[in-house]
Amino acid sequence: MDLQEKIVEERKRGCGASPQLGILYRRMGCHAALPAFTLIELLVVVAVIAVLAALLLPVLASAKVRTQGTACLNNLKQLQLAWGCYVDDYNDEVPVNRSFQTNGVWRSTPDSWIGFSNAREDNDTENIRQSVLYKYKYAQDVNVFRCPGDKSANKAGGPRTRSYSMNGNFGGRTSEVQRVVLRASEVANPTDVFVFIDEDADSIDDAHFLVWPAPDKRWVNLPAGRHSQNGVISFADGHAEQWKWKHPKRFTPKTSYWKEAENASDLDDLRHLQARTVPIIKQTGN
Repeated sequence: MDLQEKIVEERKRGCGASPQLGILYRRMGCHAALPAFTLIELLVVVAVIAVLAALLLPVLASAKVRTQGTACLNNLKQLQLAWGCYVDDYNDEVPVNRSFQTNGVWRSTPDSWIGFSNAREDNDTENIRQSVLYKYKYAQDVNVFRCPGDKSANKAGGPRTRSYSMNGNFGGRTSEVQRVVLRASEVANPTDVFVFIDEDADSIDDAHFLVWPAPDKRWVNLPAGRHSQNGVISFADGHAEQWKWKHPKRFTPKTSYWKEAENASDLDDLRHLQARTVPIIKQTGN
């Protein structure tokens, strides 16, 4: 049997598996004779791919949330380090953290740690660049002022430039009921007193975060829970933590900055944060 007859014979048997003749098979169109997938086989493959996608997508989404939470935690660590360096350089004084209302909008003061900032109104990072921490080279990356998981838009529809605020205990408005300290050494327990916090998109405007002391049961500003209901907070001793909130934080509907704790879990969260503020000094009589 010559070569041509061998090829014909192999093609009759379904193109066989003779490796020596593989190239000749392809040149002669033998691949066209190979058996095709049946419809059932294709449907099985599609079903398997769909199942794998259903299993993997939540895992990938969860991994993304964890990654963003880690990046957010790192941002607050950097801001806290910048805050500590400022305190060291300025003879124990904490950065200014005051704010005021102008044209119906609450903004931090131009001399504050964040500059003339309002997270909802600002269209660019210029106010952050004019802030005490940025222009004096304590925090020189504008991205550390914003959580990577913050998808909220400013008034113009663009991405917001800031997600974080500072505890009103530090350099804040003295007209509020919370205690205000101007020097870091006034805090007896820096490990337990928070400085920066990731603030909820519905709450944030200026960079002055208010927590009225217990026994008040109202939230003034709301912490964010962008990372699977985890909040991110830094402390006066330099460390930062993620906190799992027991109850989602929201103004529903938003009518003011004061909101009664919705339930026992929400109140537990509030009490937990109140315990991490500078305590009120009780006045004693003569």
